[in-house]
Amino acid sequence: MTDTYNPSAIEDADWVDWLVIFNDRARNFIGEFAQETAGSDDPRALSAKFAIAARALTLIHSALVLLQNEEQLAFRIMARGIIECAMHMESACTTAEYLPILYDDDQASRISRGKLLQKSTQLSEEANRELQQFVMAVGENKPKILNIGELSKGSNFPRFQLFYRQISADAEHVTWTSLCRHPQETYDRVTLELDPQLEDEEMFDTISLIALAAMTVVLHLRHSLEITQNEVEFSALGRRYSELYHEGVAEFRGRHKDGDPGTCSEDFSTRKQ
Repeated sequence: MTDTYNPSAIEDADWVDWLVIFNDRARNFIGEFAQETAGSDDPRALSAKFAIAARALTLIHSALVLLQNEEQLAFRIMARGIIECAMHMESACTTAEYLPILYDDDQASRISRGKLLQKSTQLSEEANRELQQFVMAVGENKPKILNIGELSKGSNFPRFQLFYRQISADAEHVTWTSLCRHPQETYDRVTLELDPQLEDEEMFDTISLIALAAMTVVLHLRHSLEITQNEVEFSALGRRYSELYHEGVAEFRGRHKDGDPGTCSEDFSTRKQ
């Protein structure tokens, strides 16, 4: 525990305060992004875990900037990448086959891009020959593309997969659902809203999943590296997350008890945290 630990700030934190505190303290929970590889059974696996954590913390910082600037839709879009990092970190720390799967996916992507390059770009004869050799070198051992659903099987956090898909459909990708956020239709005209605000339940879904993903990434890395410093503060943030989450669930259950149960009530009452 460090001198800057402020238990009252955590105990009184709302969702935004929680993210601010986590963002400010994340490096203290992990320690230095350096670890002796001499005693590591698999230095590449260690590097992958560090890289996933670094990407997650970068995205969390960016998401917080968007939230503080009231860019709610962009904030929701950013959540998808953070949740993806959490699913990868969980797999990296619990599945021995994680790195081979990741290597395979990278190779499959390179081959696919190589084929597209051949079709779309006029290459020199030598460059085309080298590219063709790379594309054809796969033989019978065709690399498999990573399926995020398969990767998250057996996860302790099944909500990650659900909301990863949901955010993909209603915010990240261009879909009919995502497009319908922007036009505001009246009887005689259509106007476009560039930065539509999220519904209360969407904001709750988004910010609570970002918080859970943040805790998941750091917790797995701490366990993997046997880090124990700042445990009191980290645990306090976990308790406050749980309080905020259950307060939100209770609030939305109350709103929907006489009508449509809604996605929040239906999902959060039946899934593990």
